[in-house]
Amino acid sequence: MGDFSLLKIKVGEELKPITRITQYKVQLIDLDGDGAGTSEDGYTIRDVRRRNKAKITVKLENLNFTEFTNFMSYIDFETFELTYFAGTFKTITAHCGDRDIELVKAPRETKNLWNISLSFIEY
Repeated sequence: MGDFSLLKIKVGEELKPITRITQYKVQLIDLDGDGAGTSEDGYTIRDVRRRNKAKITVKLENLNFTEFTNFMSYIDFETFELTYFAGTFKTITAHCGDRDIELVKAPRETKNLWNISLSFIEY
């Protein structure tokens, strides 16, 4: 099947696969306008302005120093192009939400490993 990765980030002209994913969650959100709500007789009124806006939450574990610094440089932009998988692949413009970074091994050990939890939010 070739190179399969749930997520890829465009860096320059190249798509970089995101590896070491241990948790992956996609939330597709419909954004309603001011006209949405519930009528007096209990019916839901939708005023969908945008459908299927994506929020992708991932956890990457046991990244070595090079993988960690490379990944952090890929997401160090206000927005970037991201390809994600949710039944089919879709490419979006995204930004990075909060990032939780954890050093798994102490700095004095010879091989530091890093864990990162973060969200990508469609722009």
